[in-house]
Amino acid sequence: PSVSVTSPAAGATVSGITTPRPGCKVVLSGWAQFTTGGSTTALTARIRRGTTITDPLVGEANPQQVQAAAGSTEAIDINTEESPGELASASYVLTVQQTGAAADGTALQAEITAEVIS
Repeated sequence: PSVSVTSPAAGATVSGITTPRPGCKVVLSGWAQFTTGGSTTALTARIRRGTTITDPLVGEANPQQVQAAAGSTEAIDINTEESPGELASASYVLTVQQTGAAADGTALQAEITAEVIS
């Protein structure tokens, strides 16, 4: 899928996350690989509880400088955790946003995992 010049794009989703009781942690890890658009200077990965790019942010969203020239293949990862209380079949989505892009990028592959720790 295309990664817009200015808007984040969903890369991967994990669903069916259930916590057995309050106080449990959900540990989340995400990874994405894509080709950046022209003039891209940084990428920001985010994990959100839900399935859309506007659902609540989990953890921080820090830009990471691109390592190669704009238009090249880049990888980005993110790790975070939360104690959300009781969840029943919740979903989490990994999103990626370009900074300074003059053209759309292309998502090549992405993955998100979630582990419930009680």
